[in-house]
Formats: sequence, structure tokens, C-alpha cells
Amino acid sequence: MGRGLISEEVINQIRDRIDIVDLVGQHVSLTRAGQNLKGLCPFHQEKSPSFTVSPSRQIFHCFGCGAGGNVFTFLTRITGASFPETVRDLGRKVGIEVQEPSADAGSQSQQANRTEHMNQTAARWFHENLRDDRVGAEARAYLAGRGIQQVTIDRFGIGAAPLEWDGLLEALAKEGITPQDLASAGLVIARDSGTGYYDRFRGRVMFTITDLRKRVVGFGGRVLGDGTPKYLNSPDTPLFKKGQTLFALDVAREAIARTKTVIVVEGYFDAIALHQAGLTHTVATLGTALTPEHVQVLRRFASKVVLLFDPDAAGVRAALRGLDLFVNSGLGVKVVTLPTGDDPDTYVRKEGPEAFIRLEQQAPSLLDFALEHSLKTAESSTIEGRIRSVDEILKILQKSEHPIEREERIRLVAERFGINQQRLIDRYPALKDKFRPASAALRAVPPPVPSPPEERDLVYLLLHGQLSPSEVRKLRPDAFSVPACRRIVERALANLEQDGRVGLRRVLDSVVDDPECGSLATELSMREEHFDDPHAHIQGCLKTIDRKRAEAVLRDLIAQLKAAEREGRVEDARALNEQVNELRSQKAGRPAGTLSLVKE
Repeated sequence: MGRGLISEEVINQIRDRIDIVDLVGQHVSLTRAGQNLKGLCPFHQEKSPSFTVSPSRQIFHCFGCGAGGNVFTFLTRITGASFPETVRDLGRKVGIEVQEPSADAGSQSQQANRTEHMNQTAARWFHENLRDDRVGAEARAYLAGRGIQQVTIDRFGIGAAPLEWDGLLEALAKEGITPQDLASAGLVIARDSGTGYYDRFRGRVMFTITDLRKRVVGFGGRVLGDGTPKYLNSPDTPLFKKGQTLFALDVAREAIARTKTVIVVEGYFDAIALHQAGLTHTVATLGTALTPEHVQVLRRFASKVVLLFDPDAAGVRAALRGLDLFVNSGLGVKVVTLPTGDDPDTYVRKEGPEAFIRLEQQAPSLLDFALEHSLKTAESSTIEGRIRSVDEILKILQKSEHPIEREERIRLVAERFGINQQRLIDRYPALKDKFRPASAALRAVPPPVPSPPEERDLVYLLLHGQLSPSEVRKLRPDAFSVPACRRIVERALANLEQDGRVGLRRVLDSVVDDPECGSLATELSMREEHFDDPHAHIQGCLKTIDRKRAEAVLRDLIAQLKAAEREGRVEDARALNEQVNELRSQKAGRPAGTLSLVKE
């Protein structure tokens, strides 16, 4: 995670003014556990708290999923913002302005900031229009007819765009915003004649689209009357990507994190109606199909997804497309089918949230939904006809990266269709190649390779400030076989203070965001281990590492020597043999000989 163009001095100033306990406490319920605090991890589903926050070290670590870092790491993972964006946001909270070093370097960020300002101004204007007796009357009547309450209107920043060609254009001109800037933000459109501009949104109920940082990134508008298109969204801008944005996620985030479940609907009114009914873990796509980017966002907050699409052909197709998207996501996905003639908005208003919860509890998995749909459309008179009906499902199952899960799904498909399992596997050569019995799949997974205890212990003692300057100077990064340990030692040696001791705070700050070693650094920093004689243990670890490194060098030299003798490279073999003998003699504590160690 790059720090971009922000100076370390500014980063340190901001970090020093933010208490990680206060920041994390806004998202996680923490309880005291000795010197630290514990809570349920917001990054994976768990029943027992393994998420730990250290007030003294200003870091966090989850002993369940391995997530760890500092205030910046936590907020970037929670919000999805980049590191520079997170620094700037936290800077604003503590009164520190983060400057861009140059106009060129910060042009994209500056454009995003200008777009945000224009959007914020436009959102206020739309919202004020809704309250206007004349301009907002039709929009208010429409919202009342849809059962939208005033508290919901305020919560979601709903507004109105008048049926005028230049209402927004003129209003924002008074704020000093040019038509060209408004066009870059997607709020106005240049006329075909090439002279002048006109408002993009006219005669519509307006929905404000905000991101996880509560920035207004775009708008959606529902036409009042019979105009077209029925729904109109802002175009993509430096601030807004329709295929990556989910409406109401900023409002729903806490409920999603609490329930580990997210309801996904298709439209603004569907999401708003479910929120109003108390189903506050609901988000909506912006008139687009679900995308891989959407799924990636959902994975950060939830472990279960409920797809709630309209019960028409288009809604069914949307749900079936999800099978491909979610096949390797690790998310549990259900599909709720509403009675014919109902959409989420009308159903929850008519039947209430309890009826929807019952539907959700009884809902089939996404795979079951896809199979049921295939059964309904299958040519069931012949086996080949039934196989053809599940071809698309089989093609998707081929993509599964999990052998055991893939096997279980193939078994389920075979059972539901009354087809021999092997016939389905034989249908696709690629699927056959991937398919293995569960026992074989389990045997194929190599056991985890434990880190050498001497390396972990040394890094632990290093991070706890128990190595003396002379002991620190004995550390050689290249002697560490574990890349994460090696990286931490490198950063420690790069952050030595004048007295030869390690600047532990700087070391942690430099590695917590490193995917290679951040988790290990925060884990070891959180642990409390006891050594009867730490310095004697340090010396023992150093000797063990040196011995293992010497043995590795010796093995490499012997391999080279064997190759040289095999290939008849006499001079190379002689030189290598001398090196091997010298190392062996050093190990044995006797003068070097001339015997070829290859033949021993």
C-alpha cells in the first residue's frame, strides 16, 4: 500500500493525533482484556473475539484471520479508500491539511476534490428543491405515494430536479462554478450545436449516491411522469464508477458488519423501502448487473449475500449471472424469489419486514436456484436433454478453484437431475481433469511449513525491544529463511537510532502495510511470551541461524561440485572442492584437507 506523495512527517503527525482505540471503537465493540482490548473481527465471521487492539503500540491484530496494522491500515480496509485518501480524511479530522506536492502530481486528486465539491453543492440544491412549495410539489407527492417518510428522505438526501433546461446550471454559476467544470462532473451536457450547456437531470426525483467516506460521488434520477429513460445515472467520473459502486452501502455498512449478511436489490426505491422497514443491511446496484468489483466490495463486509431481484425474466437472468460471479468468492449466496407481481418495494410495504425475513430463511442457495431453473426448462424426456439443460452450470463449476467444493456441487447436480455423476464429469474434459475424490484433494494440500522457531523468537524479541545494540548489529537479513522475518529485520536495521537501538515505532509503521510481513509483525508484537534468560536465548538463536545458513551454503556448494565433476569441469571442481573442505573443516574445528566431499 503506497504512501504516494505524502511526506512521512505529515503521516506521523496525523497518526500521533489519532487514538486507534477510539477509531476502531467506532466500528467494533471492544472490551478490556489485560493491557489490550478485544472484539469480534470486522474482516471475517467469528463467534469468539480474536480481534485485538493494543493502546500502547497503537496497532491491531486478528488472531483468527491474520489481519493487522495501524490506524491507516484499519480505515483503508474498512472503507476501501486508498492510503493517501485515508491520510487526507484523518488529517481533516485532526486539523492537519495534507498538501499535494505539485499540480501535476495531484491533478487527479484535485479533479476528484472539485467534482466532490460540485456534487455536494448540487445535492444541497436538489434537496432544497424538494422542500420548495412550487418546484418540489410533484416530487413530494410521488414520494408520498411510494410511502417514503420524511426521515428517510433526509437520511438518503433525496431531492428534486425541476423541469428546466438550466436550473442547476444557473444555480451553481452563482457559486462560481463554470459550465465546463459541471460538464466534467456529469451534471450538465454540452449542446449538440456546440454552444451552451443544459442540465442532465430534469423533472426527476433525485437520489444522492455517496461512497463509504460519505462523499457525494454521483446521482440517480427517477423521471416524474412518462418520460424516458425511467432512471438516469451520472456518467463515470474520476470520483464515480457505476460498475464499482453500490447504493446505500455507506448507510448499510454497520448493519452488514453486525449481521455479516447483505441484501442486494436492483433499484433505489427497493433499497430505500427495505431500509425504512428496518432491513438496514440492504444495498442496490445502480441499474447495472452485478460486477466482479461489486463482489469484491461485498466480501469485505459480509460472509452471506441475499440476492433479491424482480421475479421477472430479467430478474432471473440477473440471479443466474451471479452463479459465475460468486463461484470462487467464498460467500454463501441465497436467492429470494418474491410472489409474481411484487417487487421488493411493494412487497415489504404490503407484507412487512417479517414476511421478507421468512422468505429469506426459506430461500434456496444460488446453485439450487440455478438447478431449479434448469429443471423447469429442461427437455426431461431424455438423459441427453437433461444434461444439455445444465451445460451452462457445468461450465461455471469448471471454474471452481476448490476441489472438495467442486466435487460436492457436481454430486448435487447429478442427484437433482438423476444423472450418473461420472457422465457429468465426462461431459467436459477440463472438468474431468480437475475432478478428484475428496480424500485425494485433501492429500494434495501440503501441510503448512512452520517458521523456524529461532527466527520467530528473534523477531519477537526484536519487536519487544529486548535486543541490545550489539545483538542488533549481529543480525544478518540474508540469514533468515522466512521472507517476512527477513523483511522485518531489514526494516529494523534501516531504523537504528543514534544509540544503536531500534526505533520500534518506525519499524512497525514501515511494515504493517507490507503484505509480506505485516500480519507477522502485528501478531508477534501482540504476543506476551516469557524467556528465563532472554539474552542467552538470543545468542542461541543467532548461533542456530548461523549454523543453518552455513549448512545451506555447504549443500549448495556440494551440489555445484557434483555438477562440475559430472560435466568434467576439472578446474571448477577443484576450486569448489577446496571451498567445501574448508567449510567442513571449520565446522569440525580442524585444518582443511583435500578429500573430495562428494564421495564421502
